Amino acid sequence: MSKQVNRSLKDKAMDHIDHALGRPVDPTGETYRNHFATDADSKEGKAFDASPYWDRHPSADPGRLTFFFVNQAGREALKRHLIEIGDKHRIFDVSFNGFTQPVVAESASKARYSLWLDISDCFADLSFKKFCQSATVRVAA
Repeated sequence: MSKQVNRSLKDKAMDHIDHALGRPVDPTGETYRNHFATDADSKEGKAFDASPYWDRHPSADPGRLTFFFVNQAGREALKRHLIEIGDKHRIFDVSFNGFTQPVVAESASKARYSLWLDISDCFADLSFKKFCQSATVRVAA
């Protein structure tokens, strides 16, 4: 399953696709969600209907809340857009104390720091310096 990224995109059409998929690192991979709910007759609903990147749920009733799903073309368009804008989010495997944890970050050092923040409450005497001396980071396969 794809890990999520905390981001918003300036291109609102791509941001809606990103939001519907749960803001994944890799939009072409498995995502934990794939839906956007809106009124079918709204501005967004009409735009989704006109877009080649969305499919409408078949049981949608006019004037009611309708679910739209991102299709494969939409996933691929989002992936291209993320490359074009230079999105640097990647999944890193950070290993510490015999355990490896996948962490989403823009760099190895940010991944290391993120994991230290997550575990530092459990290891009260673990300084960031000590953590860095024993933790290893690599780009996830």
